[in-house]
Amino acid sequence: MKIFNLVSILKKKGLSKSLFFRLHAWTGIIFGPMLYVICLGGSFAVISNEIDWLFNPNIKSQSGDMNWDLVYKKFYESYSDYELTTMKSPRHKGFAVHSYARSKIDKKTYRVFSNPVSGEVQSIESFWNVQRFFRSFHRRFFITFQNSGRPGILFVSLYGIPLLIVIILGVRVQGKKILKLVYNLRGNRNNKKLFSNSHLLLSNWSWVFALIIALTGIWYAIEIFKPPPSIKTKTNPSFSYDNHSDYGGINDKINYLTNVSSSLINGFKPDTVRLDKKNDLIQIHGKTDGLGIFLRSRANIIAFDYGTGNLRSIYRTVDTNSHKIISDIADPIHFGVWGGLYTQVIWFTLGLILSFAVMAGLMLAAKRIPVRYHPSKLAFNCSVLLLFLVLFYSLYGGYEEYSRYAETDPKLYIKFVIFTFSAFLVFSLCILIKLFRLALYKNNKRLS
Repeated sequence: MKIFNLVSILKKKGLSKSLFFRLHAWTGIIFGPMLYVICLGGSFAVISNEIDWLFNPNIKSQSGDMNWDLVYKKFYESYSDYELTTMKSPRHKGFAVHSYARSKIDKKTYRVFSNPVSGEVQSIESFWNVQRFFRSFHRRFFITFQNSGRPGILFVSLYGIPLLIVIILGVRVQGKKILKLVYNLRGNRNNKKLFSNSHLLLSNWSWVFALIIALTGIWYAIEIFKPPPSIKTKTNPSFSYDNHSDYGGINDKINYLTNVSSSLINGFKPDTVRLDKKNDLIQIHGKTDGLGIFLRSRANIIAFDYGTGNLRSIYRTVDTNSHKIISDIADPIHFGVWGGLYTQVIWFTLGLILSFAVMAGLMLAAKRIPVRYHPSKLAFNCSVLLLFLVLFYSLYGGYEEYSRYAETDPKLYIKFVIFTFSAFLVFSLCILIKLFRLALYKNNKRLS
Protein backbone atom coordinates (compact mmCIF):
# COMPACT_ATOMS: atom_id res chain seq x y z
CA MET A 1 0.00 0.00 0.00
CA LYS A 2 2.86 2.37 0.83
CA ILE A 3 4.43 1.70 -2.56
CA PHE A 4 1.21 2.64 -4.37
CA ASN A 5 0.96 5.79 -2.27
CA LEU A 6 4.53 6.72 -3.21
CA VAL A 7 3.78 6.23 -6.91
CA SER A 8 0.63 8.36 -6.68
CA ILE A 9 2.54 11.10 -4.91
CA LEU A 10 5.23 11.09 -7.59
CA LYS A 11 2.57 11.34 -10.29
CA LYS A 12 0.85 14.23 -8.55
CA LYS A 13 4.09 16.15 -8.27
CA GLY A 14 4.86 15.50 -11.91
CA LEU A 15 8.08 13.68 -10.98
CA SER A 16 7.20 10.19 -12.10
CA LYS A 17 8.29 10.38 -15.74
CA SER A 18 11.38 12.42 -14.86
CA LEU A 19 12.40 9.92 -12.21
CA PHE A 20 11.94 6.94 -14.49
CA PHE A 21 13.89 8.68 -17.23
CA ARG A 22 16.82 9.39 -14.90
CA LEU A 23 16.87 5.77 -13.74
CA HIS A 24 16.67 4.65 -17.37
CA ALA A 25 19.45 7.05 -18.39
CA TRP A 26 21.78 6.23 -15.51
CA THR A 27 21.36 2.47 -15.95
CA GLY A 28 22.26 2.98 -19.61
CA ILE A 29 25.26 5.16 -18.79
CA ILE A 30 26.68 2.71 -16.25
CA PHE A 31 26.10 -0.49 -18.19
CA GLY A 32 25.63 0.82 -21.75
CA PRO A 33 29.22 0.60 -23.07
CA MET A 34 29.61 -3.05 -22.09
CA LEU A 35 26.08 -3.82 -23.28
CA TYR A 36 27.08 -2.40 -26.65
CA VAL A 37 30.14 -4.68 -26.77
CA ILE A 38 28.14 -7.77 -25.77
CA CYS A 39 25.25 -7.06 -28.17
CA LEU A 40 27.57 -6.35 -31.09
CA GLY A 41 29.54 -9.55 -30.48
CA GLY A 42 26.31 -11.51 -30.07
CA SER A 43 24.96 -10.18 -33.38
CA PHE A 44 27.91 -11.65 -35.26
CA ALA A 45 27.84 -14.83 -33.15
CA VAL A 46 24.38 -15.51 -34.62
CA ILE A 47 25.77 -15.74 -38.17
CA SER A 48 29.32 -16.87 -37.32
CA ASN A 49 28.91 -20.29 -38.96
CA GLU A 50 27.63 -18.57 -42.07
CA ILE A 51 30.65 -16.21 -42.09
CA ASP A 52 32.93 -19.25 -42.09
CA TRP A 53 30.93 -20.73 -44.95
CA LEU A 54 31.13 -17.48 -46.91
CA PHE A 55 34.94 -17.31 -46.81
CA ASN A 56 35.94 -20.98 -46.59
CA PRO A 57 35.34 -23.00 -49.80
CA ASN A 58 35.91 -26.26 -47.90
CA ILE A 59 32.63 -25.76 -46.04
CA LYS A 60 30.65 -25.45 -49.27
CA SER A 61 29.25 -28.65 -50.76
CA GLN A 62 26.54 -30.08 -52.96
CA SER A 63 23.05 -30.51 -51.59
CA GLY A 64 21.42 -33.90 -51.43
CA ASP A 65 20.28 -36.74 -49.19
CA MET A 66 22.55 -37.26 -46.20
CA ASN A 67 24.54 -40.50 -46.36
CA TRP A 68 25.86 -41.10 -42.85
CA ASP A 69 27.54 -44.39 -43.74
CA LEU A 70 29.65 -42.91 -46.53
CA VAL A 71 30.71 -39.94 -44.40
CA TYR A 72 31.81 -42.37 -41.68
CA LYS A 73 33.66 -44.81 -44.00
CA LYS A 74 35.34 -42.19 -46.19
CA PHE A 75 36.73 -40.45 -43.12
CA TYR A 76 38.42 -43.56 -41.73
CA GLU A 77 39.78 -44.45 -45.16
CA SER A 78 41.83 -41.24 -45.12
CA TYR A 79 42.34 -40.45 -41.41
CA SER A 80 43.07 -43.56 -39.41
CA ASP A 81 44.99 -41.54 -36.80
CA TYR A 82 41.77 -39.78 -35.76
CA GLU A 83 38.69 -40.89 -33.90
CA LEU A 84 35.40 -39.58 -35.25
CA THR A 85 33.19 -38.46 -32.35
CA THR A 86 30.33 -36.45 -33.87
CA MET A 87 28.71 -35.99 -37.27
CA LYS A 88 26.27 -33.14 -37.95
CA SER A 89 24.11 -32.90 -41.04
CA PRO A 90 24.45 -29.71 -43.15
CA ARG A 91 23.07 -26.56 -41.46
CA HIS A 92 21.67 -25.19 -44.69
CA LYS A 93 21.60 -26.07 -48.38
CA GLY A 94 25.08 -25.85 -49.86
CA PHE A 95 26.80 -26.61 -46.53
CA ALA A 96 29.10 -29.57 -45.95
CA VAL A 97 28.68 -32.14 -43.20
CA HIS A 98 30.31 -30.76 -40.05
CA SER A 99 32.03 -33.41 -37.92
CA TYR A 100 34.40 -33.49 -34.96
CA ALA A 101 37.39 -35.79 -34.72
CA ARG A 102 39.96 -36.26 -31.98
CA SER A 103 43.58 -36.82 -32.95
CA LYS A 104 45.18 -39.92 -31.43
CA ILE A 105 48.55 -38.14 -31.63
CA ASP A 106 48.08 -34.67 -30.07
CA LYS A 107 44.66 -35.41 -28.43
CA LYS A 108 43.21 -32.20 -29.92
CA THR A 109 39.77 -31.88 -31.47
CA TYR A 110 39.56 -30.98 -35.17
CA ARG A 111 36.73 -29.97 -37.48
CA VAL A 112 36.00 -32.20 -40.45
CA PHE A 113 33.98 -31.11 -43.48
CA SER A 114 32.59 -33.79 -45.80
CA ASN A 115 30.36 -34.07 -48.84
CA PRO A 116 26.92 -35.20 -47.56
CA VAL A 117 26.21 -37.29 -50.67
CA SER A 118 29.55 -38.91 -51.57
CA GLY A 119 31.03 -38.82 -48.08
CA GLU A 120 34.38 -37.51 -49.42
CA VAL A 121 36.38 -35.55 -46.86
CA GLN A 122 36.79 -32.01 -48.14
CA SER A 123 38.94 -30.70 -45.32
CA ILE A 124 40.14 -31.34 -41.79
CA GLU A 125 40.85 -28.11 -39.95
CA SER A 126 41.64 -26.54 -36.62
CA PHE A 127 38.91 -26.28 -34.02
CA TRP A 128 39.54 -22.53 -33.99
CA ASN A 129 37.61 -20.55 -36.58
CA VAL A 130 35.35 -17.49 -36.83
CA GLN A 131 32.47 -19.34 -35.17
CA ARG A 132 34.66 -20.27 -32.20
CA PHE A 133 35.90 -16.70 -31.81
CA PHE A 134 32.46 -15.10 -31.72
CA ARG A 135 30.90 -17.83 -29.60
CA SER A 136 33.60 -17.60 -26.93
CA PHE A 137 33.66 -13.80 -27.08
CA HIS A 138 29.92 -13.43 -26.67
CA ARG A 139 29.25 -16.35 -24.34
CA ARG A 140 31.99 -15.75 -21.78
CA PHE A 141 34.09 -12.82 -23.01
CA PHE A 142 37.08 -15.19 -23.16
CA ILE A 143 37.13 -15.14 -19.35
CA THR A 144 38.33 -18.45 -17.93
CA PHE A 145 39.52 -19.28 -14.43
CA GLN A 146 41.08 -22.64 -13.58
CA ASN A 147 39.94 -24.06 -16.94
CA SER A 148 36.33 -23.12 -16.17
CA GLY A 149 34.34 -20.74 -18.31
CA ARG A 150 31.60 -20.26 -15.71
CA PRO A 151 32.93 -16.93 -14.37
CA GLY A 152 32.91 -15.52 -17.89
CA ILE A 153 29.43 -16.86 -18.62
CA LEU A 154 28.21 -15.32 -15.37
CA PHE A 155 29.86 -11.97 -16.20
CA VAL A 156 28.14 -11.76 -19.59
CA SER A 157 24.81 -13.24 -18.52
CA LEU A 158 24.34 -10.85 -15.59
CA TYR A 159 24.21 -7.98 -18.07
CA GLY A 160 20.76 -9.31 -18.91
CA ILE A 161 19.59 -7.69 -15.64
CA PRO A 162 20.48 -4.05 -16.51
CA LEU A 163 19.21 -4.66 -20.04
CA LEU A 164 15.86 -5.79 -18.59
CA ILE A 165 15.78 -2.76 -16.27
CA VAL A 166 16.51 -0.39 -19.16
CA ILE A 167 13.70 -1.96 -21.22
CA ILE A 168 11.12 -1.73 -18.41
CA LEU A 169 12.03 1.86 -17.56
CA GLY A 170 12.15 2.85 -21.22
CA VAL A 171 8.69 1.42 -21.88
CA ARG A 172 7.40 3.23 -18.77
CA VAL A 173 8.88 6.55 -19.93
CA GLN A 174 7.50 6.30 -23.46
CA GLY A 175 4.07 5.01 -22.55
CA LYS A 176 1.76 4.96 -25.58
CA LYS A 177 4.53 6.33 -27.81
CA ILE A 178 6.14 2.89 -27.72
CA LEU A 179 3.59 1.79 -30.34
CA LYS A 180 4.85 4.35 -32.86
CA LEU A 181 7.51 2.92 -35.16
CA VAL A 182 8.12 5.90 -37.48
CA TYR A 183 9.79 9.07 -36.31
CA ASN A 184 11.02 12.27 -37.88
CA LEU A 185 14.80 11.89 -38.10
CA ARG A 186 15.65 15.32 -39.43
CA GLY A 187 17.18 16.86 -36.32
CA ASN A 188 19.75 18.77 -38.40
CA ARG A 189 19.62 21.86 -36.20
CA ASN A 190 19.29 20.02 -32.93
CA ASN A 191 21.61 17.13 -32.18
CA LYS A 192 19.64 16.29 -29.07
CA LYS A 193 16.53 15.77 -31.21
CA LEU A 194 18.51 13.68 -33.66
CA PHE A 195 19.80 11.35 -30.92
CA SER A 196 16.36 11.25 -29.33
CA ASN A 197 14.61 10.28 -32.56
CA SER A 198 17.30 7.75 -33.47
CA HIS A 199 17.17 6.15 -30.05
CA LEU A 200 13.37 5.98 -30.09
CA LEU A 201 13.23 4.53 -33.59
CA LEU A 202 15.87 1.89 -32.97
CA SER A 203 14.53 1.01 -29.52
CA ASN A 204 10.95 0.65 -30.70
CA TRP A 205 12.03 -1.77 -33.40
CA SER A 206 14.12 -3.84 -31.03
CA TRP A 207 12.63 -3.68 -27.53
CA VAL A 208 10.71 -6.98 -27.85
CA PHE A 209 13.85 -8.64 -29.22
CA ALA A 210 15.89 -7.04 -26.41
CA LEU A 211 13.43 -8.44 -23.87
CA ILE A 212 13.96 -11.95 -25.27
CA ILE A 213 17.74 -11.51 -25.13
CA ALA A 214 17.61 -10.14 -21.57
CA LEU A 215 15.42 -12.95 -20.22
CA THR A 216 17.43 -15.73 -21.88
CA GLY A 217 20.67 -14.07 -20.73
CA ILE A 218 19.39 -14.00 -17.15
CA TRP A 219 18.44 -17.65 -17.52
CA TYR A 220 22.05 -18.50 -18.42
CA ALA A 221 23.12 -16.86 -15.15
CA ILE A 222 20.51 -18.88 -13.23
CA GLU A 223 21.87 -22.07 -14.77
CA ILE A 224 25.30 -21.32 -13.29
CA PHE A 225 23.85 -21.70 -9.79
CA LYS A 226 21.13 -24.19 -10.64
CA PRO A 227 22.12 -26.38 -13.61
CA PRO A 228 19.41 -28.31 -15.41
CA PRO A 229 18.80 -31.82 -14.09
CA SER A 230 20.84 -34.64 -15.55
CA ILE A 231 19.39 -36.57 -18.44
CA LYS A 232 17.29 -39.53 -17.40
CA THR A 233 16.63 -41.85 -20.27
CA LYS A 234 13.84 -44.33 -20.50
CA THR A 235 13.81 -47.58 -22.39
CA ASN A 236 11.00 -48.59 -24.65
CA PRO A 237 10.44 -52.36 -24.41
CA SER A 238 8.09 -52.33 -27.39
CA PHE A 239 11.13 -51.96 -29.65
CA SER A 240 13.83 -54.58 -29.69
CA TYR A 241 16.37 -55.36 -32.39
CA ASP A 242 18.04 -58.43 -30.95
CA ASN A 243 19.30 -60.89 -33.53
CA HIS A 244 18.03 -58.92 -36.49
CA SER A 245 19.75 -59.93 -39.67
CA ASP A 246 19.79 -56.58 -41.43
CA TYR A 247 22.24 -54.92 -39.05
CA GLY A 248 25.88 -55.54 -39.95
CA GLY A 249 27.66 -53.32 -37.44
CA ILE A 250 28.44 -49.63 -37.11
CA ASN A 251 30.78 -49.59 -40.10
CA ASP A 252 27.97 -49.57 -42.60
CA LYS A 253 24.66 -49.25 -40.72
CA ILE A 254 24.41 -45.70 -39.41
CA ASN A 255 21.83 -44.95 -42.10
CA TYR A 256 19.85 -47.89 -40.78
CA LEU A 257 19.86 -46.49 -37.23
CA THR A 258 18.86 -42.99 -38.30
CA ASN A 259 15.96 -44.43 -40.28
CA VAL A 260 14.89 -46.50 -37.29
CA SER A 261 15.10 -43.47 -34.99
CA SER A 262 12.66 -41.55 -37.19
CA SER A 263 9.97 -44.09 -36.33
CA LEU A 264 10.53 -43.97 -32.56
CA ILE A 265 9.58 -40.33 -31.94
CA ASN A 266 6.73 -38.71 -33.81
CA GLY A 267 8.04 -36.13 -36.29
CA PHE A 268 11.68 -36.88 -35.37
CA LYS A 269 14.30 -35.53 -37.81
CA PRO A 270 17.86 -36.77 -37.11
CA ASP A 271 20.55 -34.12 -37.49
CA THR A 272 23.43 -35.29 -35.27
CA VAL A 273 25.10 -38.64 -34.67
CA ARG A 274 27.39 -38.99 -31.64
CA LEU A 275 29.74 -41.98 -31.52
CA ASP A 276 30.43 -42.70 -27.85
CA LYS A 277 32.79 -45.68 -27.83
CA LYS A 278 33.59 -45.18 -24.14
CA ASN A 279 30.00 -45.99 -23.16
CA ASP A 280 29.40 -48.26 -26.16
CA LEU A 281 26.67 -45.93 -27.45
CA ILE A 282 25.49 -44.37 -30.68
CA GLN A 283 23.36 -41.35 -29.88
CA ILE A 284 21.05 -39.86 -32.51
CA HIS A 285 19.92 -36.29 -31.82
CA GLY A 286 17.24 -34.44 -33.71
CA LYS A 287 14.37 -31.97 -33.71
CA THR A 288 10.66 -32.63 -34.09
CA ASP A 289 7.83 -30.93 -35.94
CA GLY A 290 5.64 -28.18 -34.52
CA LEU A 291 6.79 -26.54 -31.30
CA GLY A 292 9.81 -28.87 -31.34
CA ILE A 293 11.63 -26.39 -33.61
CA PHE A 294 12.15 -24.17 -30.57
CA LEU A 295 14.15 -26.90 -28.82
CA ARG A 296 17.77 -27.66 -29.56
CA SER A 297 18.41 -31.01 -31.17
CA ARG A 298 19.78 -32.66 -28.04
CA ALA A 299 16.33 -32.29 -26.53
CA ASN A 300 15.57 -35.58 -28.29
CA ILE A 301 18.11 -38.40 -27.98
CA ILE A 302 17.76 -41.99 -29.11
CA ALA A 303 20.59 -44.28 -27.99
CA PHE A 304 21.62 -47.56 -29.59
CA ASP A 305 24.21 -50.15 -28.69
CA TYR A 306 27.43 -49.40 -30.57
CA GLY A 307 28.10 -52.98 -31.57
CA THR A 308 24.71 -54.64 -31.97
CA GLY A 309 22.50 -51.70 -32.90
CA ASN A 310 19.97 -52.67 -30.20
CA LEU A 311 17.87 -49.87 -28.77
CA ARG A 312 19.19 -48.67 -25.42
CA SER A 313 16.98 -45.72 -24.52
CA ILE A 314 14.77 -42.86 -25.69
CA TYR A 315 14.98 -39.40 -24.20
CA ARG A 316 12.70 -36.40 -24.80
CA THR A 317 13.03 -33.13 -22.91
CA VAL A 318 9.25 -32.58 -23.08
CA ASP A 319 8.83 -35.67 -20.89
CA THR A 320 10.99 -34.21 -18.08
CA ASN A 321 10.31 -30.90 -16.30
CA SER A 322 9.96 -27.17 -16.96
CA HIS A 323 13.56 -26.42 -15.91
CA LYS A 324 15.00 -28.74 -18.55
CA ILE A 325 12.52 -27.53 -21.19
CA ILE A 326 13.47 -23.88 -20.63
CA SER A 327 17.14 -24.84 -20.77
CA ASP A 328 16.69 -26.48 -24.18
CA ILE A 329 14.61 -23.58 -25.49
CA ALA A 330 17.02 -20.83 -24.37
CA ASP A 331 19.77 -21.34 -26.97
CA PRO A 332 17.61 -21.54 -30.13
CA ILE A 333 15.65 -18.46 -29.08
CA HIS A 334 18.67 -16.46 -27.86
CA PHE A 335 20.65 -17.04 -31.06
CA GLY A 336 17.70 -17.12 -33.45
CA VAL A 337 18.49 -20.55 -34.92
CA TRP A 338 15.02 -21.96 -34.26
CA GLY A 339 13.75 -20.93 -37.72
CA GLY A 340 16.89 -21.57 -39.74
CA LEU A 341 18.75 -19.03 -41.83
CA TYR A 342 15.80 -16.62 -42.08
CA THR A 343 15.47 -16.12 -38.33
CA GLN A 344 19.25 -15.90 -38.00
CA VAL A 345 19.33 -12.97 -40.43
CA ILE A 346 16.46 -11.32 -38.55
CA TRP A 347 18.22 -11.82 -35.20
CA PHE A 348 21.48 -10.48 -36.63
CA THR A 349 19.72 -7.36 -37.94
CA LEU A 350 17.83 -6.78 -34.69
CA GLY A 351 21.08 -7.29 -32.75
CA LEU A 352 22.78 -4.53 -34.73
CA ILE A 353 19.75 -2.28 -34.25
CA LEU A 354 19.87 -2.91 -30.49
CA SER A 355 23.62 -2.20 -30.40
CA PHE A 356 23.24 1.18 -32.08
CA ALA A 357 20.13 1.96 -30.00
CA VAL A 358 22.40 1.66 -26.95
CA MET A 359 24.91 4.06 -28.54
CA ALA A 360 22.23 6.63 -29.39
CA GLY A 361 20.78 6.29 -25.89
CA LEU A 362 24.15 7.05 -24.31
CA MET A 363 24.45 10.25 -26.33
CA LEU A 364 20.90 11.24 -25.48
CA ALA A 365 21.51 10.66 -21.78
CA ALA A 366 24.68 12.75 -21.86
CA LYS A 367 22.76 15.68 -23.36
CA ARG A 368 19.62 15.46 -21.20
CA ILE A 369 20.89 14.66 -17.73
CA PRO A 370 21.19 17.88 -15.70
CA VAL A 371 24.70 19.20 -15.14
CA ARG A 372 24.50 18.70 -11.38
CA TYR A 373 24.26 14.95 -11.93
CA HIS A 374 27.26 14.68 -14.27
CA PRO A 375 30.24 12.67 -13.06
CA SER A 376 33.57 14.38 -12.56
CA LYS A 377 36.18 14.07 -15.29
CA LEU A 378 38.27 11.94 -12.95
CA ALA A 379 35.41 9.47 -12.42
CA PHE A 380 34.69 9.46 -16.14
CA ASN A 381 38.31 8.77 -17.09
CA CYS A 382 38.59 5.98 -14.51
CA SER A 383 35.44 4.36 -15.92
CA VAL A 384 36.84 4.51 -19.45
CA LEU A 385 40.13 3.03 -18.26
CA LEU A 386 38.28 0.19 -16.50
CA LEU A 387 36.24 -0.52 -19.65
CA PHE A 388 39.32 -0.84 -21.82
CA LEU A 389 41.15 -2.91 -19.20
CA VAL A 390 38.28 -5.41 -19.23
CA LEU A 391 38.26 -5.38 -23.04
CA PHE A 392 42.04 -5.87 -23.13
CA TYR A 393 41.78 -8.76 -20.66
CA SER A 394 39.14 -10.33 -22.86
CA LEU A 395 41.17 -10.03 -26.05
CA TYR A 396 44.22 -11.44 -24.26
CA GLY A 397 42.09 -14.41 -23.18
CA GLY A 398 41.06 -14.75 -26.81
CA TYR A 399 44.71 -14.84 -27.84
CA GLU A 400 45.37 -17.62 -25.30
CA GLU A 401 42.43 -19.61 -26.62
CA TYR A 402 43.64 -18.99 -30.16
CA SER A 403 47.10 -20.31 -29.22
CA ARG A 404 45.52 -23.40 -27.66
CA TYR A 405 43.28 -24.36 -30.56
CA ALA A 406 44.54 -22.71 -33.73
CA GLU A 407 46.68 -24.36 -36.33
CA THR A 408 50.24 -23.18 -36.94
CA ASP A 409 49.20 -20.92 -39.78
CA PRO A 410 45.46 -20.16 -39.51
CA LYS A 411 43.53 -19.28 -42.60
CA LEU A 412 43.85 -15.70 -43.74
CA TYR A 413 40.10 -15.05 -43.68
CA ILE A 414 39.95 -15.92 -39.95
CA LYS A 415 42.64 -13.33 -39.19
CA PHE A 416 40.86 -10.81 -41.41
CA VAL A 417 37.42 -11.22 -39.82
CA ILE A 418 38.73 -11.16 -36.26
CA PHE A 419 40.98 -8.16 -36.90
CA THR A 420 38.22 -6.24 -38.70
CA PHE A 421 35.69 -6.87 -35.94
CA SER A 422 38.17 -6.02 -33.18
CA ALA A 423 39.28 -2.83 -34.95
CA PHE A 424 35.68 -1.73 -35.54
CA LEU A 425 34.77 -2.48 -31.92
CA VAL A 426 37.66 -0.46 -30.48
CA PHE A 427 37.20 2.37 -33.02
CA SER A 428 33.44 2.68 -32.40
CA LEU A 429 34.01 2.68 -28.63
CA CYS A 430 36.61 5.44 -28.96
CA ILE A 431 34.21 7.53 -31.09
CA LEU A 432 31.37 6.89 -28.64
CA ILE A 433 33.47 7.87 -25.64
CA LYS A 434 34.78 10.98 -27.40
CA LEU A 435 31.27 12.16 -28.33
CA PHE A 436 29.96 11.28 -24.90
CA ARG A 437 32.72 13.26 -23.23
CA LEU A 438 32.05 16.28 -25.45
CA ALA A 439 28.34 16.11 -24.67
CA LEU A 440 29.05 16.05 -20.95
CA TYR A 441 31.78 18.64 -20.58
CA LYS A 442 31.59 20.99 -23.57
CA ASN A 443 29.81 23.63 -21.56
CA ASN A 444 30.67 22.35 -18.14
CA LYS A 445 34.18 23.53 -17.27
CA ARG A 446 33.56 23.52 -13.54
CA LEU A 447 33.61 19.73 -13.38
CA SER A 448 37.09 18.37 -12.95
